[in-house]
Amino acid sequence: MLDLDAQTAQRSRAYRAFKLDRAGRVSSAEIIPAEDDTQARRRARAMVRDAAVELWDRTRFLARYEPVTGRA
Repeated sequence: MLDLDAQTAQRSRAYRAFKLDRAGRVSSAEIIPAEDDTQARRRARAMVRDAAVELWDRTRFLARYEPVTGRA
């Protein structure tokens, strides 16, 4: 079980990162603890490998990051 005190809970938020398959369906999800949207965006962007990642804060859509293709 997570041991969070009031100060830690106030500083950190739980964002959701959804990895999408080629058809655009959710293939997996991960909770991203972050202090703000900027930090969450950096962490979600770092998760992108061969699949797109969508970042959400509860029901608020923040961003979609696509994998870089066509590099030589």
